[in-house]
Amino acid sequence: MHYRHTAIAVAFACCAAMNAAHAEDTPAAAPSLTGHADLVSRYVLRGITSTYGPGAAMGNAGADAPESDRAALQWGLDWSHPSGFYAGYFGSTINYSYKRLGQSYEDRSILDFQSDKSIENDLYGGYAGKLGDVAYNAGLTGYVYLNGKYANALETKFTLGYGAFTLGAQTLLRDVVWGNKGDTYWTLNYVQPLAYDVTFTTSLGFYTYHREGKFLGSVDTRTGLACGAGQGFIVNGCFAGNGPVSNGFRHLIVGVTRPIGATGLTGGIQGIVGGDNRFGVRQKNQLLATLSYGF
Repeated sequence: MHYRHTAIAVAFACCAAMNAAHAEDTPAAAPSLTGHADLVSRYVLRGITSTYGPGAAMGNAGADAPESDRAALQWGLDWSHPSGFYAGYFGSTINYSYKRLGQSYEDRSILDFQSDKSIENDLYGGYAGKLGDVAYNAGLTGYVYLNGKYANALETKFTLGYGAFTLGAQTLLRDVVWGNKGDTYWTLNYVQPLAYDVTFTTSLGFYTYHREGKFLGSVDTRTGLACGAGQGFIVNGCFAGNGPVSNGFRHLIVGVTRPIGATGLTGGIQGIVGGDNRFGVRQKNQLLATLSYGF
């Protein structure tokens, strides 16, 4: 997935994306349909564990923190064809409202971001194949939010894989409340089976940012007023802290997963070494737990 990836950084989805990339790059002998339902200890968007903003201590109620400060339910389906075409769906609960956040762009009196909570829906598809020992994957992800405003978007996806390594790039095609058109999320992923049915995964993330967009940057595009020195504009105002940056290290995620007997459940744990957000604010390190049922 990508997630934003989003829909896309979600604790279990990060591992699922890396495993899916390898599955997509090696098409099955017959069409297949698989699914999963997951419980994650916290929704984490591409390594963002602390704040999306320039550093102002607003907290989740101010819509400046990750989507969830509590456990989240997630689910999905993946279809693949031996020709190389694939499609899938990923969904997740979110702990605040992209509808209310989007509305606050026009109505600055909105302060409640906990009502009308959103549901993230990621729809993706593409084509995967191989050229010799090099696997490739090209596709699109559409992010659609139940209870959302200025949040739906498309993102391109390109990956190259060799052995256990996969290099990927995902580029946002529209300004939304969570990103700017042209933002590109770069990943280097590594997946390796170990003894005792343990799978080791690691993901190194980096971002190149389009610094100015409709909802994120250094200018309040609703009023036309530039933010002050060191301030950043986030959807509904200018906030003290750092201004936008052009690029930055985003995360290092290291994790292990293992099936739980013959139950169909898989347990996992991930450690996130935090990088920087689009305003250059360092993220806290985070430990995440996952429990997934595959079918």
